[in-house]
Amino acid sequence: MLKRFLISVFILLGLFTGSAFAIDIDFNGYIADKANLLSPEPLENLNYTLHDLNKKTTASIALVTLSSLNGEKIEDVANKVMIEYKIGDDTKKNGLVFVISIEEKQLQVVLGDGLVKDIEPKKLENIISKNVLPYFEAGKYEDGILSGTYLMADLIAKVNNQEIEHFGNIPDQKSLQKPFNKNWLWLLLIPLFAVIAGIVFFAIDKKKTDETQEQNS
Repeated sequence: MLKRFLISVFILLGLFTGSAFAIDIDFNGYIADKANLLSPEPLENLNYTLHDLNKKTTASIALVTLSSLNGEKIEDVANKVMIEYKIGDDTKKNGLVFVISIEEKQLQVVLGDGLVKDIEPKKLENIISKNVLPYFEAGKYEDGILSGTYLMADLIAKVNNQEIEHFGNIPDQKSLQKPFNKNWLWLLLIPLFAVIAGIVFFAIDKKKTDETQEQNS
């Protein structure tokens, strides 16, 4: 079982004041998949969805996956991405940064000031705990990322009275259910067969006894 990820949701508080940034981040659209957790088609579909969100609301989501933080604090990475890459509208401050680090097992969401009044951190924590972590704990990182990011995009669209188009689909949590082990079926049937065999044997034995009694009478 994978160790449970540590999650946190913060608002952006002032300018980044940490040390020099040691992680090189290159964005492909709205996504910097440094940990290579997304295959090409889902990455492209998610980018299209995030572009639709930006087009309809001016809000932006930046998704960053990292193999390791390399000694950085995850909140510093998220804040740095928000500020350096100017996520969201400059005036509305409506950006959201979602950072995932695999080695440290940490997730971080940072909201711009403009989203704080509309989106409670608890709502984002619920999305992560219910729609991201179950996939991560099953080793399905791509599905967890897609599920969480699509739902966060929907949440931002909703508070802006908009509906965005999903390019690609939100993963179905039914995929997390373990398939029934057919070997267990045989284990369950063995006692049943034994009971049936006992009943048949008893019936045959009783019939023979009855026939014997009739012959002797």
